[in-house]
Amino acid sequence: MNKTVAERKTIWDSFLSRWPLEVLPDMGLADYSTAGDKDCFVYWLEALTTDLGSMWGGSAFKFGIYSRKDQTAKESGGGSSYADKYAWATKYGDSPEEAYAAVLDLVIKVANAARAGDLETVERTDLGNVTKWKIAFLYQDRDAPCVLPIFKLDHLQAVIDSKGGMSGAQMHARLLADRGTKDLLEYGDEVWARVQKIESTKLQTEAAHEFLKTSSRVSAIKSHTQYIAGFRFENGREIALALDNKVPTFYLPPGEWINAVGSELSGVVEYGADKPRSSNLAANAPTLAQGNPMVKVNVLTMAALINLCDAYEGADALVAASIFIPIEGSGLMRQIPLNQILYGPPGTGKTYATVDEALAILDADFLKIHGNDRAALKRRFDELVKAEQVRFVTFHQSFSYEDFVEGLRADSDEESDGQVRYGVEKGVFQLICESAVELPVSNDGLGIADNPRIWKISIDGTQASQTRQYCLDHDEARIGWGHVGNVQSAKLQDPSHRLGTNDQSTLYSFANEIQKGDIVLCIRSNVAVAAVGVVSGEYRHESSTPTGVRSDYKNVLPVKWLVKDCKFPILPLNGQKRFTLKTVYEMTRFSWPELLSGLLASGVELSGLKTLEVKNKEKPHVLIIDEINRGNISRIFGELITLIEPSKRLGAEEALDVTLPYSKKRFGVPANVYLIGTMNTADRSLASLDIALRRRFTFKEMLPQPELLDKVLVLSATGVTVNAGQLLRKLNQRIEVLLDRDHCLGHSYLLPLRNDPSLEKLASIFRSQIVPLLLEYFFEDWERIRWVLNDHRKATAHCFVVKPSAGIAELFGSVTDLRIKDNRWTINDSAFDRIESYVGTVEVTA
Repeated sequence: MNKTVAERKTIWDSFLSRWPLEVLPDMGLADYSTAGDKDCFVYWLEALTTDLGSMWGGSAFKFGIYSRKDQTAKESGGGSSYADKYAWATKYGDSPEEAYAAVLDLVIKVANAARAGDLETVERTDLGNVTKWKIAFLYQDRDAPCVLPIFKLDHLQAVIDSKGGMSGAQMHARLLADRGTKDLLEYGDEVWARVQKIESTKLQTEAAHEFLKTSSRVSAIKSHTQYIAGFRFENGREIALALDNKVPTFYLPPGEWINAVGSELSGVVEYGADKPRSSNLAANAPTLAQGNPMVKVNVLTMAALINLCDAYEGADALVAASIFIPIEGSGLMRQIPLNQILYGPPGTGKTYATVDEALAILDADFLKIHGNDRAALKRRFDELVKAEQVRFVTFHQSFSYEDFVEGLRADSDEESDGQVRYGVEKGVFQLICESAVELPVSNDGLGIADNPRIWKISIDGTQASQTRQYCLDHDEARIGWGHVGNVQSAKLQDPSHRLGTNDQSTLYSFANEIQKGDIVLCIRSNVAVAAVGVVSGEYRHESSTPTGVRSDYKNVLPVKWLVKDCKFPILPLNGQKRFTLKTVYEMTRFSWPELLSGLLASGVELSGLKTLEVKNKEKPHVLIIDEINRGNISRIFGELITLIEPSKRLGAEEALDVTLPYSKKRFGVPANVYLIGTMNTADRSLASLDIALRRRFTFKEMLPQPELLDKVLVLSATGVTVNAGQLLRKLNQRIEVLLDRDHCLGHSYLLPLRNDPSLEKLASIFRSQIVPLLLEYFFEDWERIRWVLNDHRKATAHCFVVKPSAGIAELFGSVTDLRIKDNRWTINDSAFDRIESYVGTVEVTA
């Protein structure tokens, strides 16, 4: 700032003297904005108080409405309306007078809220961001300040490094908490200096990226070029430099062309006091940015650098060219938050948008190429769902930790001898985290199935025996009940076999369910494994057994034993559950990759296993949580609400894991699991949402887009039309006044009209969706519903909501001595089928 703090406070006093809070309600449209008038309100905001925080730049639509200096005719559309003297955001009204009335209400609302220190109201007010925060700054209580003289949210985000995770109100509060006893303007200068430093570095990086992305001749840059626009090329890959005190340098090889390129560069690159010396360009490595890391790189510089590439094409042909390859982590890729929530009123396409958001994470190239082909995007999304890289869940009031992470489920299975037991079942969140975690899988061609089932088998008990040793030596697994014969053809329920239900189940699983490629665990005791093998062939029954093998052990499976003599503990993997007495049953509490990880961690050597590959290494996974605010977050996430933070993910410096309450397994959240939630702002079923999620999720607002419907004209048989975009816009403007913006109607309610712009379709939408939703919004306050529908200004025949024909006197007789309010309202069903009913909702027709 060029002016002192005292001078700036004088400017502030002058503003408040010219525009005190109490005169704002009487401010006319000409007072608010008149082109060329240096005493109007918006000129004071933008120009006369610029030393109190700049709001220059951007469109004049940031003021909501403005006086047009250039009054040539312009066509309205795309959310902007034009008249001879004024232009305004269409959402505020259909005429300059109507729009200004709406804008003035918002200005007064912001000023009063700021004076009271109510920044949340400022945050929710639908006025241009820099405009409302400048107004809030000027009208705040100067003895208890709550707003800094910085009005662009991305500037505040840069300083706090919130990456969109905090609102403007929260960021102002967060920064002012560190002000201490410093004067507000002095402290604002300190914060602004930090913004400038960050923005300068950001400008340099983004400009360099723009050059590298734009130039089609980057591949012609030679490998001995060490730095160009802040990026280093090594082995054909581009790597971002650390920007703290690094000086981007252009290294140029010698050549006759160098002077021309250097001259062009020296004419467009600005270095403050330092100017590049073109004579130095004759050297092999001239430093163009000596002593100043904050290089201003502009569009002209981009052109000069592209010409530099042209010059390289004719330079030393013996020097090999580098190839530009964007890589993640370089700052060039889109930074996608690990946890994000799409929020907005119902019908704004939040769930619809999750497809694009998921593809931006999982297959950005496909999204870029097919961005306008919804059918292709959905097909690709479905493929990723099938591959289990995407999972979908909807929260509701009954959804719990047991559904989301893990819980007990009543079950009757083989392991529990047919009795009801409560087994641990994994929830959707644990399943996707397990899918995403880096787990080793065999890559040795051992015949292990892609997703093998794991079976417990007891070969002649737990003690050492000749039968078990024979099986391990000869790559077999055997069990008894040889008198039954071939199990695959035998009738196991035949009473002559004298088989209990557990025996029948064991034999059936051994002969029919265990498949080639499955894993078998031969037990040493009820808590330890003696051998691990992979099934390598089909079941067979032998008429006799080899020498040393029990005579009834005639049921055989070929098994390639990977481990033959170990004491591997099973309790940590099996939820602290011991093996039961049943001879054969499936193990369901852990997977083969988990078992393999456990074996390797315990030092067990697996025969024939020489190499491993990593399953899902760095492959991103996405969990979509629809209606995230309808669930009890504390109940659903439990202790895992901390583990989803980026700094607590597996592999981070501050990584955390927990012991799950049911399975007793250690659990952490991988860094490649992305959470995308949707939140309906009209549903306030969970008051503590912000406390639980605000800091851990970034929020992306999804607003109604009536402009998508501006070209949709609903035509009646009489030739009268109504514009669907204008209809939605008017309804939402009234809802915002009577309720709030969180309860607006989303554009998706009327989108079917794009394919069927008929009065019948519009009537169906209003009957079955819009009017019932309004009843819910306003708790059946029929009077206010009439206001939203503009029924109070229509002919009765065109009103959606009307009074019954029978009056009070007709029903009760003479009741002059009683005070009776007629609370009756009824739906006029015939109005839905009249185009005039909808035209009247937009315009006054009677």
